[in-house]
This record gives sequence, C-alpha cells and structure tokens, in this order.
Amino acid sequence: MDPAKDSAELAQGRVWLLALLWALPALVAVPTVAALLQGHTEGAVQQLLYLVATGILMWNVWRGSVWSWRITVALAMLTGMLVFMAGLFAGRTLVQGLLVSLGGLGFLAIGLLLVAAGPVRSFLETRWAARTAALRGGRR
Repeated sequence: MDPAKDSAELAQGRVWLLALLWALPALVAVPTVAALLQGHTEGAVQQLLYLVATGILMWNVWRGSVWSWRITVALAMLTGMLVFMAGLFAGRTLVQGLLVSLGGLGFLAIGLLLVAAGPVRSFLETRWAARTAALRGGRR
C-alpha cells in the first residue's frame, strides 16, 4: 500500500473516530438536556453518571483499548435497537416517535461506523498495535 495513501487514510480515520466518539456522548446527553429544559430534574444525577461513564469508555476507546471498543459497539447497537423500538411503540405523538426512532438510528449508525468504516478501522488497528506493543514492553 502507498505510504502517502496510508497516512491520509489514518488521518481521515482519526477525524472520523473523533467525530464518532463525540457524537455518542452527545446522543446520550440529548434526553437529559431535553428533560432539564422542560423542568424535569428527577434522574438528572443518574443521567450525569451515565454520561461520565460514557466519556470514560470513549476515552479508553481513543487510547486503544480493544475491550472498550467492543463494549462500545455492543452497547451502541443494543441501545440503538431498543431506542428505535421505543420510538415505534412508545411515542405519544407521531413526531415524538419519529424523533426517538431517529435517535435509535443514530446509535446504530455509530456502532456500524465503528466496525465497518475502513479509515476508522485502520486508525483503530494502529492504536491497538501501539497499545499492545506498549503493554508488552512494560512487562519486560
């Protein structure tokens, strides 16, 4: 493979991964922000804890943790399916149901892009290789 193309793909993967890792906590925060804007403060502490846990998980994905990536993909896909179905069945109005279902599709899209997007996967593989080398080097 051409080194210039390879470095361009890695740079593109870096940008895509950063966008995905910022989009996921943003999707997690949307219901909390919407509830707070409507004056509903119950459950805000729990939602804040979810957001902090999501941020820690995203930070570990960025650092190159394979397990964090696997957990992130699994949770994004599961959450996407559940939120999508909740929008179909639990929406009080058509617009509310469609918005919730679009949120579910957003989670699904993030999960799929973390797995299937070539530049993202290439960038993650370089991170994983670097982290594995660093961990093996630290054990000696």
